[in-house]
Amino acid sequence: MKKPILLSATVLCAFAAQAMLDDDEALSAAREALSRLTLREKTMLLAGSGTMTLAPVPGAATDREWTMSDSSSTVRASLERWGWSYVEPQEENTKLPSLSALAQTWDVEWARKHGEVLGAECRDRGVDQLLGPGVNIMRTPLCGRNWEYLGEDPVLAAKLCVPFIKGVQSYDVAATVKHFCLNNQELARGSVDTHVDDRTLNEIYLPAFRAAVKEAGVLAIMTSYNKIDGVWASENKYTQKGILRDRWGFKGFVVTDWGGQHTTAFAAMNGGGVEMHRGDRIRRIYNPKTGACPLAEAVERGEVPVSTVDEMALRTLFAMAKTGFLTGAKRKRGERNTPEHQRIAREEGAESIVLLKNDRGLLPLDAKAMKKVLVVGMLADEKQCRKGGSAEGNTPYEVTLFAALTNRLPHAEVKLMPFCAKTVHAETDATNATEAGAHVEMKTEEAYCSEDELHAAAMAADTLVVFTGTELGVQENMESEGRDRVEFDLPSQLQKAMHTILDWRHPRTIVISRSGTPVGYTWTDKADALLKTSYLGMEEGNAICDVLFGDVNPCGKLAQTWPRRYEDTAVAQCGTYNATNITYNERFYVGYRWHDKSGIVPLFPFGHGLGYTTFNMELEGIDGGRGGEPFTLRVAVENTGSRRGKEVVQVYAAYPDAKVERCAKELKAFAKVDLAPGETKTAKLSISLRDLAYWDEFNHSFRTDAGEYEVLIGASSADIRCKARVKVDDTRFFAD
Repeated sequence: MKKPILLSATVLCAFAAQAMLDDDEALSAAREALSRLTLREKTMLLAGSGTMTLAPVPGAATDREWTMSDSSSTVRASLERWGWSYVEPQEENTKLPSLSALAQTWDVEWARKHGEVLGAECRDRGVDQLLGPGVNIMRTPLCGRNWEYLGEDPVLAAKLCVPFIKGVQSYDVAATVKHFCLNNQELARGSVDTHVDDRTLNEIYLPAFRAAVKEAGVLAIMTSYNKIDGVWASENKYTQKGILRDRWGFKGFVVTDWGGQHTTAFAAMNGGGVEMHRGDRIRRIYNPKTGACPLAEAVERGEVPVSTVDEMALRTLFAMAKTGFLTGAKRKRGERNTPEHQRIAREEGAESIVLLKNDRGLLPLDAKAMKKVLVVGMLADEKQCRKGGSAEGNTPYEVTLFAALTNRLPHAEVKLMPFCAKTVHAETDATNATEAGAHVEMKTEEAYCSEDELHAAAMAADTLVVFTGTELGVQENMESEGRDRVEFDLPSQLQKAMHTILDWRHPRTIVISRSGTPVGYTWTDKADALLKTSYLGMEEGNAICDVLFGDVNPCGKLAQTWPRRYEDTAVAQCGTYNATNITYNERFYVGYRWHDKSGIVPLFPFGHGLGYTTFNMELEGIDGGRGGEPFTLRVAVENTGSRRGKEVVQVYAAYPDAKVERCAKELKAFAKVDLAPGETKTAKLSISLRDLAYWDEFNHSFRTDAGEYEVLIGASSADIRCKARVKVDDTRFFAD
C-alpha cells in the first residue's frame, strides 16, 4: 500500500510560523517529505513539469507547482508549458539595470536592494525560484552576455553577488547562481569543449560561485552548456561533486540550463540534478508529457542506486523547505511595479553611470541655458527592455533618453536625428538564440541622413548629444544570449560618422556610449565629454538625465578594462577564442591583469570613473595581520571639490616576494564613501590572509606564503594614490 503523503502535523506546526528556515530545520522537513515518496515521485522532483515548473510536491502542504523565472534584472513574463512563447496577457514587472550596470556601482548596498526588488516581485507573481544572478567572468569583450554578468574581476563579482542573493532569498525565493562553469562565450556554447588549468579555474572563474555557496547560501546552481575537459558541465563529477559538494558543502540543488541534460544514469552518478528544457523536450529524467520515467527505470535496472536518487531529490526538497514552499509556512509578501521599485531602478542606474571624460567641464549641463538640443543616434529612442534573450522583460513603461530629455526640457526644442551613415544588418542565423528562448527581432537597415543635413542641424543647436554603442538583439554587433558579437569595433560607417561629428567641434558636444561590454572606438580622443552607461532598464533615460544635469554626481567605475583594440586582448593575442576547442592559455591574466603583464595601455582602465568633484586618499595606517588576523587598512578620503560625491577606494595587492608567478596586482577590497564638499572620512577595508593566497596545484589548496606583500590604494587599477607593505610571518594553507 502506498504510504500517506502528507507531512505530519508535528512537522507542520513546527514550521508554520516561519518561511526561510535554518539549514537543520529545512533538512529535517526535507527528509520527512522524502521518506513518504515513491521512487517515481522522487524522479518527478528532478525534471520539469513544463518549461518553467516542477511538478506539485507529494507530501507538501501545497499542491501548487514550483515555478521558476528568469532573469537577473527583472522577472520575465510566464512562458507556456511546452515552449518559448509567452502566456498572454503577459505579466508586467520592474526592469532594473543589467548586472553589467550593477557591477559599475561597486556598491554592495545597491546589490542588496537589487536582489530585494527581484525577490519581492517574484513573490508577488508566485515565482519560487529566480534564475539569477549570472556571475561568469568577462574573458572576451565579444561575449554576447557580458551585459548580464558582473564584469571581469572575481573579487568584484563575488562581493556583489552575495548581497544580491541574500536580497532575493530574504523574500523566501530561491536564487540560482549561473552558469557553472567556464561559460565565458556564447559562440557554440552548446558544443564547445573548454580546458583550463586548475589554478586559473580556482583563482578567476570559481570565486564568485564559491562566495554564492559559502557566504550567501544560494539554494540553486545552474550548470552551463559547454563541455569541461570533454565532459558536459551538467554531468561533470569534478565540478559538481568534487568542488560544489565536497569542497564547498553546497546543500541546494543543481539545475541544468535548458536543454543541457545529455544522459540519464551517467549524469545522476556524477552529481546531476534537475533536468530542464522546453517543456515537451524534458525526457532524460522524467517526461512530463508521456509520464515515462527513465531515471526510475535506470534504478530498477541497477544502473543507479536508489540512494543517489534520494540524495538528488533531498536537495530539491531542501531548497523547497528553506523557502517555506514545502512546509506551507507563511512566506514573505511581495509587491511589484511600485513607485519604490521604480525609484530604485532609476537611482541604481544613475549610480552605475561612469564619467569617462569631462575635459572642458561641459558636464553637468545647465537646463536653463538649453534652448535647442539635437540628439544624434536613433538608439536614443529605441526601447531595449523586451530584448536580449532570457533576460528580456515586460514593463509597464520604459523611458528612453530622448523621451527623458524632452520631458526634462519642456521649454526647449529637442530634436532626434540619425547618424550620417548607412548601416545594413544582414540576416543572421538565430537558431541558437531561438533554442535558448530569445525572441528574435530582425533589423535590416538603420535610418540615416545626409552629412550636410546633420551638420546644419547640429550647428543650429546649442547642445549636441550623441548616443552610440550597442543594442540588444541577435544580429551582428548586438548583445544577446545565444550568440557573440561579430566584431569588437563599432561598424566602420558609424566610426566614420563619429569622427565627422566630433570634427565639427561643436562647443557643447556630449557623447554617451551605451553597452554591456567594451566596444572598439577610434574617436574617443576627440570627445571632450564622454559618459559610459550599460543597459539601465525601464528608467534608463531618467537615470542618464539625472547625471547629465547634475542631480546625481557620477560615481560609477568601470567593471571591465576597455581595450583600445581587440588585438590588445588576451584572447586575441593568445588565439584562444573559437567555436570548437578552447584552452585558456592566457591563464589568470584576464582583463587588467593581462594589460599589466603585457604592458599594453588600455583605452580606459579597470576601475576608472570620474565625477563632478575631486577626491584625495591617504593611508592612515594598517592594523592586524598577526596570528592569522586580517589586515585592516584605514584610508582617509577627502572631498576636495565643491560638490557632494562618492568615491570608490580600491585596494590591490602586489607580490614583491612572490615564490611563484603572480599578477602585477589584483583587486582585494573596495569601499564606497559618500562625502560632502570638504569632508573627510576614514574607510576601513579588510584583507584576510586567504585573500593574499594563490591556488597551490600540488597541495590542492590555497596557499599564502610567508613574506612581504604590497597593498596599493587608488581610484582605479591605473591610478594608485598610496601604497604600503605588510608582512605575513608564516606560510598558511586553506583547504578552500
